[in-house]
Amino acid sequence: MNIEDKMNYVFRKIAKDEFDKLHDLFPDNEPMWLKYRDMRLKEFTHKEIDVYVIELNNTFIGELTINYISHDLTSETIPNQRVYLQAFRLDKKYQGLGLGQKLIQFALSDLEKQGYTEFTIGVDDANEKAKHIYFKFGFTEAIDRGYGNEFDPSDYTLYMRRI
Repeated sequence: MNIEDKMNYVFRKIAKDEFDKLHDLFPDNEPMWLKYRDMRLKEFTHKEIDVYVIELNNTFIGELTINYISHDLTSETIPNQRVYLQAFRLDKKYQGLGLGQKLIQFALSDLEKQGYTEFTIGVDDANEKAKHIYFKFGFTEAIDRGYGNEFDPSDYTLYMRRI
């Protein structure tokens, strides 16, 4: 058993008042973090998003934001049917351990219990590693094209998974 096996990772959905604990996962650009934070807190207030995290010793080491409302592409979401997985981050120190995949599975399972049957995710076409992981989860149907924004400037393909 290695040291990683002994760590007590917690996978859960956070409340709005915990959002600031995500700060350490954001790149070292304080003005961009503050802009991102303001946008996300407004979305939280309007019940447009939920955030799932991996927590270790009261520190968030991974996040996956779920968006219930389409903003850039109308194909991202359908009320009570389809959600968009976005803002997937994992602290570099914990990459390669399968934790990101466990977070995705945790969020998908929770959303399926809530009755969602379709899930979309945007993937940069050049990111073969991410595509490989998402394809393993069934995100194989390309349904649209998206174009980056100030928080993630890359263009992407929108893939869907159905259950």
